[in-house]
Amino acid sequence: MIDDRAGDRVGGLSTRLLVLFLAMVVAGFVIPSPSTAGDTKVETGQYTALAAPSKPVELIVPEIKLRAPIIPIEIDTRGVLTPPSDVHEVGWWKRSAKPGATSGQTLITGHTVHTGGGVMNRLGDLRPGALVEIRTPRGTVDYRTTKVFVYTKAQLAAHARDLFAQDRQHGRLVLVTCTGWTGHDYTSNIIVFADQLGVATKDATKATGKAA
Repeated sequence: MIDDRAGDRVGGLSTRLLVLFLAMVVAGFVIPSPSTAGDTKVETGQYTALAAPSKPVELIVPEIKLRAPIIPIEIDTRGVLTPPSDVHEVGWWKRSAKPGATSGQTLITGHTVHTGGGVMNRLGDLRPGALVEIRTPRGTVDYRTTKVFVYTKAQLAAHARDLFAQDRQHGRLVLVTCTGWTGHDYTSNIIVFADQLGVATKDATKATGKAA
């Protein structure tokens, strides 16, 4: 059973992704074809490639104190991509790229709850340059935030290909949550882009201040 707060958020995000994902399925944008991680060019001495693309299990964003389990999610029979019912979990669309893939986009969605407590309530506070980490069974993949912005429902649909298509040549992370609570619905979405860096070496750990 989903509590009322989660229901507020689910209604907002689901209705906004419904048309988007139906359109992507019809257009054939949703099937990722990632290369192996060994093809990635990474910063010398700072990052190495993940041995192979791997399922994400935890999202960590130190700047906004976000740490959440990642649950695989899928489009349901209505064409809706709904985040996990638990407001403390985030969902990875399992037909999007896995961390470590050199192409496609890794799509993760999570809860914003207008009364507080949603795992992504502070996503809009993230700044370009901030570190985002995704833990996988093969290691932790680092990303650097490049853009944080808000799209209305209409803008989200108009830019669906750029935001979520899986034919992107370089791996990227896309985080999505709701914003613009009107008292009965969410009018917009916060979207974060982050470029994949790879698995941090000791040099990168020192540079970013990550715990060893």
